[in-house]
Amino acid sequence: MRIVDPTSGIASETTAAVAAFASPAGALCGLSNSKPGAHDLLAAIGRRLADDHGLGPNGLEAKPSAAVGADAELLDHLAAQYRLAVVAIGD
Repeated sequence: MRIVDPTSGIASETTAAVAAFASPAGALCGLSNSKPGAHDLLAAIGRRLADDHGLGPNGLEAKPSAAVGADAELLDHLAAQYRLAVVAIGD
């Protein structure tokens, strides 16, 4: 798994590689931390990814609570269903 911090930016060749990697249906999801505003934040990011890179969340998943980390079952589900996840952590 590669984790990319969007606050530091990524090189354009990385963006192209991510776009190619994420092109199949179901490749990208949003993962909500269940805080207020997380769904709206992920929806806005999805629209931006779709507009700028032809990507966009094909699904939206959520942790049951912001107070706990994602459990192994949820992570296994994400790994089986998606290739990339945008995670709401700073909403």
